[in-house]
This record gives sequence, C-alpha cells and structure tokens, in this order.
Amino acid sequence: MFRNSKSRFIFFSDSVFSVILTVLVLEIRLPIGRNILSNSWLNFGYSIIIYIAGFSLVSTYWFFHQKLFSNVKQIDGNLIVLNFYFLFFISLMPILTQLIALDPLSKVKNFIYAATYLIFNLYLWWLFDIVFRHHVITDKWGKEDSMAFQHELKVIKDTVFVGVLASAFSLLWGPTTPIILSLSPLVRSLISSRQKY
Repeated sequence: MFRNSKSRFIFFSDSVFSVILTVLVLEIRLPIGRNILSNSWLNFGYSIIIYIAGFSLVSTYWFFHQKLFSNVKQIDGNLIVLNFYFLFFISLMPILTQLIALDPLSKVKNFIYAATYLIFNLYLWWLFDIVFRHHVITDKWGKEDSMAFQHELKVIKDTVFVGVLASAFSLLWGPTTPIILSLSPLVRSLISSRQKY
C-alpha cells in the first residue's frame, strides 16, 4: 500500500523555506550616491529593516512548521494539501517585502503587509488546530506531547494578536509595521521562555 513519505514532505517544505529566505535579500536595492541623508540611503536603511522583519517572520514560520510536524508520524493527503496552502502564503513574503520597500511610508502598503501577516497566522492557527485534533487521536500522543502542542497553539494565538496590533498601527504610521513584526519573534521567545519557568 502506498504511503506518503514524511521525509520527502519535510524536505520539500524546507526547500521552499530556504528559497524564500534567499529571495528576500534580493529585494534590497543598493543606495545611489554618497550622501547618506539622501532618499536613496534612507530607503536602503528602511529596506534593511524590512528585510530583517521578513527574514525573522519566515524563520519563525519555519520553526512553527518544524514544531507542527515533528510529532506527526504519518503524512496524509489532507496534510499535504494544507501544507501547500501554508507554503503559498509564505511564498508571498518577498513580494510583500518589495511592496513596502518601494514606498516605505505608505500606510496602505504597510497595512497590506500587516494584514497578510495576520492572515498567515490565522491560517497557521487553523492548521495547528487541525493537526492537533486529528493526530492526537491517530498517532496516540502522550500527555506531554499534547501539552507541548497546546502551548504552541497558545503562542500562535498570540501572533494573531500581534497581526491585529501591526495592522492597527500601520494605519497610524506605516513604518511601525516592519518594526513591530521584526521584534515580535524576539518578544514571543522571551515570553515563551518565562512561561516555562
């Protein structure tokens, strides 16, 4: 009987993540001229901040993806399809990065970036919930695995709140979006480590 390969599933997903992380850096436009106070240099500096935000977000999604599938013993067709949609959302990150790099002060473009981040996280929350409900039964997870997964689900719920916050602040002043989103993995990590003790 045919079984979907978990190793190929993970390898494919990791490959997509690595390509996305590589493409992100290509969106940075080098400055023109020597005057570091020119618009070209200011946009370059802002592009670096946007790149840091994009890189930290994609890296965080890779981490969540690893956590999500580490305890899943068998990959079925539903998970493959749901994973493709997850990777589709993540693959939009270079385009979104370029969108706000071209006009860093635009409230609308920063709102689109923040709203897409919010959609990413809502989908991730839904995906985690589906995997938890299905695989806690079929893979017979123990109490410790289930509790760890519940903790991850709570962390993802918090990222949804960050998306709402970033979307709201982007309408006040656009450049706050990449700053909030680039700091969110660090803040989440600090909060998570404090909750363990």
